[in-house]
Amino acid sequence: MTGAGVTTVEPAAPAPVRRFGFGRFGFGTAVRGGAAVWVVVAAALVGLTIADGPGFWSAANLATVLSGTVVLGLVALGQHLVVLGGGIDLAVGSTATLAALLTAMLIDGYPIRTVPVVLGMVVLGVLVGLGHGLLVSRAKLPPFIVTLATLYLLQGVAFTVSTAPVGRVSSALSGFALGRFGPLPYALAVLVVAVAAVAYLLRRTTFGRHLRAVGGDARAARSVGIRVPRVLVTSYVLAGVLAGLAGVLLAARATVGSPTAGQGLELSAITVVVLGGTSLLGGRGSLVGTMGGVALLALVASSMTLLQLPATLTELVRGIVIIIAAAVFVTKVRR
Repeated sequence: MTGAGVTTVEPAAPAPVRRFGFGRFGFGTAVRGGAAVWVVVAAALVGLTIADGPGFWSAANLATVLSGTVVLGLVALGQHLVVLGGGIDLAVGSTATLAALLTAMLIDGYPIRTVPVVLGMVVLGVLVGLGHGLLVSRAKLPPFIVTLATLYLLQGVAFTVSTAPVGRVSSALSGFALGRFGPLPYALAVLVVAVAAVAYLLRRTTFGRHLRAVGGDARAARSVGIRVPRVLVTSYVLAGVLAGLAGVLLAARATVGSPTAGQGLELSAITVVVLGGTSLLGGRGSLVGTMGGVALLALVASSMTLLQLPATLTELVRGIVIIIAAAVFVTKVRR
């Protein structure tokens, strides 16, 4: 540009910086669809097949791997619903712990008590989830604070009830939890039904659409007439119910109740949800990805026994796998 005898030169626009990203290879869509974590699962399967194919693909080992997905899978399903709605539930592990302890203690070897006690643990989950939902949606308290407080509260109740393993589940309940048909554990049916139910809720019902809307932008959802409190309360109640069922299966597998049975489940559930591509900010997530994260952690746990590695390395190996998977596949979401 020229003017008054002075010539000025417009600065050239800076060249766009090319950043390396796996989205250039088509992984972006896979991450959003939840398929990316299954790539890591497939790689783990190949590695375990090379390391010890006959041992890994034996019916007993496959049953162990699949059994490891049931409890974590139930808790992760509940966490998936809560996170999808923009919340978080740090108390799912403590809920499962208390349910496991009470299941064994109340049944105490009497078969006639099995059904009422299992239903009671479902009610326990409903009450815990209802409390979370009301405190978050009505009292407007942060989900992190509410569920962190409940984590300690429920764990404290469990230790008040007993500081040592107590009670005994019925033989029918333990037989269901420990039995298998070939490589397929009977208890896997519970997870399959739960996954199908949650998938139906998210894809075919108004609740599923509203949950994503609330997680995406609660104010916008409220402005179009969505009952945000009802949606949030429902998601927390479902998470509580699934955690209660997980606790029943924990007790059934151990045959006794322990005040530490479900410790760490809340962190594992959050881990698999994030690895599956669900945004911790809410509104976006993949049930397929969450189940892939469950499968990955189950494979990591079983591989330690299969390869006869020290049990002390389990958490180290799990952490390394999570870091690698997250660095490769988990995308950052800007809101």
